[in-house]
Amino acid sequence: MQIQFAPVVLLYAVTLVLFVLLNLRGAYSRVRAAVSDYAIGPTRPLFLADGLAGGAAALLLGTCLLIGGRFPAWGALCLLAHAFFRLGVLTFPIDLEGQRLSWHGRLHYSFAIPGFAAVYLAVVALGPAAAAIIAPGFLPPLRLLALLAAASLGGVALCMFPFFRPIFGLVERVFLLSTALWLWIFSLALTVG
Repeated sequence: MQIQFAPVVLLYAVTLVLFVLLNLRGAYSRVRAAVSDYAIGPTRPLFLADGLAGGAAALLLGTCLLIGGRFPAWGALCLLAHAFFRLGVLTFPIDLEGQRLSWHGRLHYSFAIPGFAAVYLAVVALGPAAAAIIAPGFLPPLRLLALLAAASLGGVALCMFPFFRPIFGLVERVFLLSTALWLWIFSLALTVG
């Protein structure tokens, strides 16, 4: 048992609960609208809490992995970068669909896009090492979630084309949920040994 990962498990669990609540309480379309739209209006406090919990989880997990030295440093550094980019997403609100792109909307995208890349690269970097270290029972869900993250990240990129834009929100939610679940299960596997 590696107790240092227990707070990470808790933070990712909180993140997952907040993400679900955000999507249940938010008035925006879960198929069309970006999750960042929840930063505008009455769901802003919940959006900020979700973002801060997820950023803290990534920061703590990345730090623990760097100190532990059992996993590729690249994966840990990607998690640290993801935590940084998440703070940028929280700091600069997105412009709602149909509004002209503002300076803060541009800054939002400049943090969101590399943030997506960083969390995906962390999953890719940590997955092979996890297969050699964690209990085998955790591997099937991690593999499935890694595939789902890859497919949905590709879907997010496709949604930049106008034809696919109407489903951006759904595809983005699948990506965010699959990567958060992957990191939660990964942390749980490290905690229980």
